[in-house]
Amino acid sequence: MTSTSAGSPAQTAFFYGLPNLTTALAMTPLLTFIPSFYAADFGMPLALVGTILFAARLMDVVSEPLTGALSDATRSRFGRRKLWIAIGVPLLMLGIWMVFAPPVEVTPAYAIIWIAVTFTAFNIVDNPYRAWGAELSRTYSGRTRIAGSREAFGIVSSMMALALIFVLQRTGFGETRQMLLVLAIGFVAAMPVLYGIAFWRVPEPTPETLRREPVRFLEGTRALFGNRAFLTLSLGLAVLLGGATIGASLHLIVMESVFDARDMFSVILVGENIAGLSAIPFWMWLAKRWGKHRALALGAAGMALLSAPIPLIPHDQPWIYAACIIVRGAAGGALGLLVGSMLADVVDLDKVTTGRERTALFYGMSGTIAKLGVAVGILIGTVLPSVFGFEPSATENGPRELFILLVTYAWAPMIIMGCAAPFFWFYPLTEARQIALRSEIEARLSQTPVAP
Repeated sequence: MTSTSAGSPAQTAFFYGLPNLTTALAMTPLLTFIPSFYAADFGMPLALVGTILFAARLMDVVSEPLTGALSDATRSRFGRRKLWIAIGVPLLMLGIWMVFAPPVEVTPAYAIIWIAVTFTAFNIVDNPYRAWGAELSRTYSGRTRIAGSREAFGIVSSMMALALIFVLQRTGFGETRQMLLVLAIGFVAAMPVLYGIAFWRVPEPTPETLRREPVRFLEGTRALFGNRAFLTLSLGLAVLLGGATIGASLHLIVMESVFDARDMFSVILVGENIAGLSAIPFWMWLAKRWGKHRALALGAAGMALLSAPIPLIPHDQPWIYAACIIVRGAAGGALGLLVGSMLADVVDLDKVTTGRERTALFYGMSGTIAKLGVAVGILIGTVLPSVFGFEPSATENGPRELFILLVTYAWAPMIIMGCAAPFFWFYPLTEARQIALRSEIEARLSQTPVAP
C-alpha cells in the first residue's frame, strides 16, 4: 500500500492547507475589485472589462487540462506535483503584481495579456496542488478532512484580506488602487514562504499504477467522458459557480451604487467568511451522515434561496442586506469543502477503468468546465446591467437601472444556482461505492505491483 504521509493525518492536513492562506489575497480581489478598478480609475467600460475577463477565462480550456496532463505524466526527483507548483509560483507572483499594481496606464491590450498570464499561472500552481491533496488520503472521509483544511485556510485568507482592507479604509488608505497594492505586496511576500513550508512538511505520495502501459488518447478520452460521476459533478459545479460569479463580479458595485455601503464592504465579507468557516464542521458532519453529494446539493439550494430577498430590501437598510450576505456564506461553505473531496473519489473510478492515476487531468478538466461557467457568470454580471443603461462611473443611475442591477446581482444567480442542486443530489458515487472501488484498487496493487 502507498504511503501518503510522514506525519499524523491532522499534521498532514494542516501543512498541506497552509499555502491556501495566499489564495484569497489574489483571486477574490481579481473578481471583486478589478472590474470596478479598471472601470473607475482607467475609464474602461464595465462591459469591456467583463469581456476581457471572459476571454482570459476561455484560455483555461487549453491551459487547465494541459497542466493536469503534464503533471500526471511528469516523473522527477522533485515529484509530479511539487515541480509544477514551483514552476508556477514565480509566474503567478508576477501576474498578480502587474494586474493589481499596474506600472503604466491600463489599456485593453495590457489587461488581456496580464489577466491571461495570471489565470494561466494560477492553473499551473492550483491544479497540481489540488491533485496533491486528493492523493494524500485514500478514504471517503479522509479526503473531506484534507479538503476541509484547504478550504478553512482559504476562508481565513479571505478574512485576513478583508480585515486589512477594513484597516486601510479607517486609516485613509481606502482607495481601490492603494488596497490592491497592499494585497499584491502581501501575496508576493507570503506565497513562496507558505509553499516552501508545505513542500518541507508534506510528502508527495507515490502514484498508484495498476498497469505499465500509458493510457492511449482515445481510450483515456472515452474513460474521461464516460465517467458519469465526473460529468455530473463538473456540470453541476459549472452551473453553481456561474451563478455565484455573477454576484461576485457585482459585489462592490452593488454596495456602492445601491446601498451606499462601501465602508461596510470588508465587514460584510468578513462576516460572510466567518459564517462559511463556522459551517465547515456542520457540512463535514452532514456529508458523513447523508453523503457528500446530498450535502453539496443542500448547500447549493441554500445559496440560491438566500439570494432571493436582496432586490426587495430598502436601499437605506444596508444592515438587512449585510445579514443576507453573511447567512448565505454558511451555505457557501459546502462548496469548497466537498467538491475537491468528491473529485478525488471520481479519480478512483477512473483508476479502476484505465489502470493509471490521472488525478491532475481530472482536476484540470473539471476546472475547465467549471471556469467556463465562471466566464459566463462574469460576462452576464458585467454586460447585462450595461445593456440596460447602468454604468458605475455615472454620476447617478436611475431607479430602473438600479433595479436591473439588483436583479442581475441576486435573482439571476438565484435561478442559476438553484438549477445546480439536482446535479449534486443525483450524483452516483456514494460512500459504499467508493469503498468498493478502493478495495478493488488495493487488491490489484497487491496482486500485480507495477512500477510507476
